[in-house]
Amino acid sequence: MSTNPYLELQERLQRLETPQANPPLTVQVNSLQQWFQQTLLSPENARPQAEQSLLVELHKQLRLLATDAAFLQSAKTPQTQQQRQQQMGDRLKTLQRYCQHLLNPEDKT
Repeated sequence: MSTNPYLELQERLQRLETPQANPPLTVQVNSLQQWFQQTLLSPENARPQAEQSLLVELHKQLRLLATDAAFLQSAKTPQTQQQRQQQMGDRLKTLQRYCQHLLNPEDKT
C-alpha cells in the first residue's frame, strides 16, 4: 500500500471497479468506508477547508456507493443488475475524479 492516503484510496477504488466474488461486494465497500473514516476523517487530521470539503463529499459518495452495492446484490433481473452496475460504475468514476483532484489540486480538469 502507498504511504499517501489519497493514492491508497485511489488504489482501493480501482480494485472495486473489478470486485472479487469473495468477500461480497457490500463487505468490500463497507471495509473501504471504515478505512476512509479511520484514515482520512479522523479529527486529529487538520486540513485546509477546500481539502476538507472534498473529503466530506467523498464520504457522502462512499455512503451512496454502499447503498448501490446493496441494491446490486439484491437485484433479481439481468436488466436491473445492469442498471445497478452502471450506477456503481458512475459513482466510482466520480470518486476517482475527487481523488484525482486531491492528488493534483492544481489540475482543473
